[in-house]
Amino acid sequence: MRPQRLVLALLVAATLAAPTVRADDLATAQQLFRQGRSLMSEGKVAEACGKFEGAAQLSPTAGVRLNLAECWAKLGRIASAWAKYEEAQTLAERAGDAAAAQIARDRRVELEPRLSFLTIAVPPEAVVEGLEISRDGQRLPPAAWNTPVPVDPGDHMVVARAPRRKPWSERPSVAGAGVKLNVVVPVLEFDPGATATGLPPDDPSEPPPVGTDVGTQGSRGDTQRTIALVSGGIGVIGLGVGTYFGLRAMAKKDEYEEHRGADGRCLDMDCQNSSEDAHAAGNLSTVGFVAGGAFLAAGAVLWLTAPAGGAKTTSTRIGPAASPQMAGLEMRGTW
Repeated sequence: MRPQRLVLALLVAATLAAPTVRADDLATAQQLFRQGRSLMSEGKVAEACGKFEGAAQLSPTAGVRLNLAECWAKLGRIASAWAKYEEAQTLAERAGDAAAAQIARDRRVELEPRLSFLTIAVPPEAVVEGLEISRDGQRLPPAAWNTPVPVDPGDHMVVARAPRRKPWSERPSVAGAGVKLNVVVPVLEFDPGATATGLPPDDPSEPPPVGTDVGTQGSRGDTQRTIALVSGGIGVIGLGVGTYFGLRAMAKKDEYEEHRGADGRCLDMDCQNSSEDAHAAGNLSTVGFVAGGAFLAAGAVLWLTAPAGGAKTTSTRIGPAASPQMAGLEMRGTW
């Protein structure tokens, strides 16, 4: 009989691992937010922006981002403000705050005529093997080449690199609002002194980073039952997570109802935070129950279908597994 290969991906949705805002972080964010509003009223825009940036890092709310975007717009950072308004709109829509979402949408529309654009043009003949282009230290994906991208006024640095080629750079300057600039990347010159490909050579002494052996002998049935128990344990954890966030969602909804005004709109950060926390906790609760139920069902099927005997050589490995939406562990067994 050919060896059968069983792959059980023990993946938990990345949102389950997303940390909630800690109470002390939220208190700090509220203090920074109040300081930022005070500085704005005094005309100290640059200092206010620093406070709002700190608050935004600690509190993922639309209200903080609306104020940060307004602050950046006053400083002339039109592209940054435009992008931050879009972020605020998305957060407000997720939280069900239609008024805040509309404000963010209207402000973005107002800023669009003032946007400046930088196009990094890459002719076909300049696209050499391994070409990488960065702007202001951030690597640009090929999809962003030959595309007008909103940028703030001021100096920018464009750098192009490729293996066995001399690097090239240019510093375009955006003088103000509504400017459109083009930077053309030339064919990079060969570097006769280069001996490497631009990538570090493989180290033959370094062991391959693939999993960890957790067993080599055992019966097929025992291995399958072990996997079933692991799957069931993850299922129980998932249901526990779902229950916790379900209760948290109800508590946050009660707080939101207490803080909102007579017209149903949020009047302070506490109301905004409670609304967004309630929606986030509700989503996490749903994911927890769905994932927990799925893992429990998988564990039950594996346990009930496990063979009773028949010793065979087995190999079981555990290693990392990831995708753009999920992250976790992967268990592979052959017997």
